[in-house]
Amino acid sequence: MNFLNNEDALIPEILFMKYNIPKENSLKCLEEIKIDFRFDQMVNVIYSDELSAGEEEEIFVMGANVFMKKPDNYADMKKILSEIITINWQYHTSGLNKNNFIMKV
Repeated sequence: MNFLNNEDALIPEILFMKYNIPKENSLKCLEEIKIDFRFDQMVNVIYSDELSAGEEEEIFVMGANVFMKKPDNYADMKKILSEIITINWQYHTSGLNKNNFIMKV
């Protein structure tokens, strides 16, 4: 959040955020991101090893666009990241509203 709140920071198109952030609450960070208009076009991806269905639902309610279950190998990670980036690009090029972009992988 320190980087994103820096006035000189370039806002990424996609932000990958770990669910369990040491010394930080990812849902609080997500809430801060959703409040700031500078991040309106940013797609928020929350990733974790394993979450309950309730935790996954809470992530989407708080405004995350994507929940990604962290794979245990490089090949699967590469495939999932490619899928998220491709679908994000499709939303971008077709002019669709990113606020409606929700995905679980």
